[in-house]
Amino acid sequence: MNKVRHVLLAEDNPNDVELTLEALSEQNLANEVVVVQDGAEALDYLYCRGSFSG
Repeated sequence: MNKVRHVLLAEDNPNDVELTLEALSEQNLANEVVVVQDGAEALDYLYCRGSFSG
């Protein structure tokens, strides 16, 4: 059984986020995509800190 992996997208440009999510959707990506604004927020996600704790 394959484990579903999360995709972390760190991007501060809303247009680029939209384009990326659209491209992933067109490829039928089943993974959950977590979008953060910058590197600091990406680290918070990876280390379960701040708004990503608990």
